[in-house]
Amino acid sequence: MKKKLLMTLMCSSLVVMTGCSEDTVYETSQEVLDQLALLETANSELGAQNSQLTDEKAKLAQEKATLQLEVGDLKDGMLAPYDFSTQCASIDVAFDYLDPNAKETAQLSKANVGLAGDDCLSCHTYDGSGNAGIIPPHNDYGDCAGCHAPHATAPGDLTGNPTDPTYAQPVFRPGAIDGKTGASGLSYYGSGSYLNAEWLEVAVNTKIHNYRWAEVAEGEGGVTTLAQACVVEKREHMKDMFPNDGKAYVVETSGNYLGSKLVATVNKYVENGVAVETPNVATFGWGMKNINGEYFSSVFIGKNNTCYNAIMNGGARLSYYQYDETQFTKTGFEEDSRNRGARLIVTTDYTRTGLFAADWATPVPGAGIGEAFAPADVDWNQVGACNITFKVEKIIPLG
Repeated sequence: MKKKLLMTLMCSSLVVMTGCSEDTVYETSQEVLDQLALLETANSELGAQNSQLTDEKAKLAQEKATLQLEVGDLKDGMLAPYDFSTQCASIDVAFDYLDPNAKETAQLSKANVGLAGDDCLSCHTYDGSGNAGIIPPHNDYGDCAGCHAPHATAPGDLTGNPTDPTYAQPVFRPGAIDGKTGASGLSYYGSGSYLNAEWLEVAVNTKIHNYRWAEVAEGEGGVTTLAQACVVEKREHMKDMFPNDGKAYVVETSGNYLGSKLVATVNKYVENGVAVETPNVATFGWGMKNINGEYFSSVFIGKNNTCYNAIMNGGARLSYYQYDETQFTKTGFEEDSRNRGARLIVTTDYTRTGLFAADWATPVPGAGIGEAFAPADVDWNQVGACNITFKVEKIIPLG
């Protein structure tokens, strides 16, 4: 038993001495070394790639910052108000601008003429309106329809072409002096002349409507803030931005005829025993209308040479002229052109014409509307205003 235990102890000692020996060397295998070399190479490559990506990231960050600044500037430019509707949009009041003179409603076909309205003032006017200092005659009488029977001024669907003549056209031999019609010579604008009375009526009565902000005195109403202005009536027709300076403003409107209108008459007088005749050309906003198939033109003016001549001489020459300085084509209706219009030979209708006192309302005895007075019977000392109606005898080209 003792011998067996001794042998066991000796074996254990040998095992311990062998396990703690420092003489044994453990070496890394070549396979592991090769893998380590590969990993070190891969790590070096990743480091280079990471450095490159870091540089690219910095570059992209700079480009992003630049783009953000540019986008910000662009938004500021796009959102900066440039008219009234965008000014209102800046305070979250959104609406679309509506052009009151858009071609869809202000022009017919290729002739650039608009539909006439049924307002009396679209045809009938008076001298002294606006800033001329003469008080309009109807202020104390209410709406026109209170005294005057309304009539339709729009002819409905126009037929034919603007150059289809309603009246027989004068014919002169080549080189003849055109003294009868009042033209300076042969017509160069026939293709752009409203020889058709229906078309001319619409053109003559068309108005262009304008809107603007007008300052009013304190206590006379109006709006003082942008928020108020953005909900005011007729806002959709405003183009100009609201001043927004704390003062009160209202939407002011005006209607101007599409073309210019002239009335030519003859001054007749005696000077030093010699009869003298001189031309008299005046600008008045005469209108035109169809009554039972015949055409008439009317104008309400103060007592002046035109009134006197039209009454005493029995007629006039009217001119209607549209000029568009932006166009290349000289005249015509097939495309937009510079020159369009017509001339009218008219006679005075003494039944439809009325003469009034200086108040523009009291008829001169015997010379009121509906009274067929004779020119020689007029007492001009009683006349202060003239509501003249001309009967259209001829519509002829611009000459």
